[in-house]
Amino acid sequence: MIPLLFLSLAAPFITALLLMLFRSSLNQQSARLLALGGSLATLVLAAILSSQYYSGAVRPLESSGTPLTSSADETSAIRPKVEFRQPWLSLGGDAEHPEVKFEMYFGLDGISVAMIALTALLTVSSVLISWESISDRASEFYASVMILEAGLIGVFCAFDIILFYVFFEMTLIPLFFMIAIWGGPDRRRAAIKFFLYTLAGSLITLSGLIGLMVYTSGEGLATPSSLPALSSWIAAHPIEKSLQVTLFLAMSAGFLVKVPVFPFHTWLPLAHVEAPTAGSVLLAGVLLKLGSYGFLRMCLPMFPEACVDIGLPVIGLLSVIGIIYGSLCALAQRDIKKLVAYSSVAHLGFCMVGLFALNTEGLTGSVLQMINHGLSTGALFLIVGMVYERYHTRMLDDIGGLAQRLPLIAVCMVFIAMSSIGLPGLNGFVGEFLSLAGMFRQDPLYAALATTGVVLGAWYLLTAVQHAFFGKLREPHGHHGDHDTITDLKPREFVALAPLVILCLWIGIRPATLIDLIEPDVKAVADIYTKTTDAGAQ
Repeated sequence: MIPLLFLSLAAPFITALLLMLFRSSLNQQSARLLALGGSLATLVLAAILSSQYYSGAVRPLESSGTPLTSSADETSAIRPKVEFRQPWLSLGGDAEHPEVKFEMYFGLDGISVAMIALTALLTVSSVLISWESISDRASEFYASVMILEAGLIGVFCAFDIILFYVFFEMTLIPLFFMIAIWGGPDRRRAAIKFFLYTLAGSLITLSGLIGLMVYTSGEGLATPSSLPALSSWIAAHPIEKSLQVTLFLAMSAGFLVKVPVFPFHTWLPLAHVEAPTAGSVLLAGVLLKLGSYGFLRMCLPMFPEACVDIGLPVIGLLSVIGIIYGSLCALAQRDIKKLVAYSSVAHLGFCMVGLFALNTEGLTGSVLQMINHGLSTGALFLIVGMVYERYHTRMLDDIGGLAQRLPLIAVCMVFIAMSSIGLPGLNGFVGEFLSLAGMFRQDPLYAALATTGVVLGAWYLLTAVQHAFFGKLREPHGHHGDHDTITDLKPREFVALAPLVILCLWIGIRPATLIDLIEPDVKAVADIYTKTTDAGAQ
């Protein structure tokens, strides 16, 4: 398992390195094929990793290297079943200041395995959808895609605070260049806004991480950078509430921007609209999940009192506002890509509502919604990109009745729209239902208000589908009667889209497949809040 984990992380890095080293000798087609080969290799590795993990083909714990402290062997909030630990760096070490040791610490649990598989799948789709649309500096573009994939996989398997933060920040760079170089007319403003927003939030998060490390090392913890060690130590030595609140607010800043939670969302619609299709797919499908994943991995296990006192009432309220606000903004859009961008604000609100329900149902729904949103919204952006390649417009006022010309794309669009609005039997229903059920146990009013997002979601998506694909045929000027150049779903596009459609149906019919994978890790976090509630009742 450990070699597979490192190969999954190394494959996109090596592909990006080859693309950059030989960019002068690689033509456009060669760059595409190399990127496709690297992304497919990563997907195969991720599939094998997921299969072995799910089938239980690993011992309860596999590790390499010598643990730096026994504290990591105690019960922790999210315990990796597979881990690799090696000493990395030592600082300090005197009578007044204990030695601070950092580890090269990678691990896997059910949540990270699921997110790595999602990242690998969406990267293959991103390479395929860019096959014809990216003609300028193709090697550099595909190298950016592969570096972004490596950074995302690194975030999901890093169990060390420093490694987590390094990979977390690393994802900003390739996406910045993807937007700034290969984006739309307003790409530079979109790239700068994206970078400044996310970097500002991340720097505040860094200050919280430093504060946490200073506090824990001051109390005698030998490996303050280890996430499982920190969770174990804090469970045994609770931090006073005022410090928990301070650290929680600091560390939440970057995660709130990344999700993004209302009102920190304003960078997202512009970034989506100006980004190339591959950038939008990876941004919506995976990158936005780093915020909710960061809350789940770090804030919830380490600051339970702060999450109960601030997370539930404040972030829960902001998430509900985001669901309603994002849905209303989506309803007002005439640019279909911007409509899908605002729908992401709304759907990720369900992730956060489930997350801060702080119980097993809500947390399970939140993780499912992360996966489901990645599949359905990633597919929506793929379809929007396909339509744009054919008509060079995304405006609903310019198109209509496209099902007559593009029947297969229309079928896929209707199916994915139904998935996105949470139709029972498809994947979106399961995550939204569990998130709302979990929040209903905590605050019925929040749950009732969030449910309006389901109705609004059906309104704006079905309206857009009806306007673009049904009714009288309406095409932009210059395309009327041009039946030879406007073709339906191409084999390359089918390969990019079909796996997402199949998974949307499979998870809707058999959600237990995914729930069984993530349940032990979700339950470990939920148990913290069961104990916190019981202690408060006493």
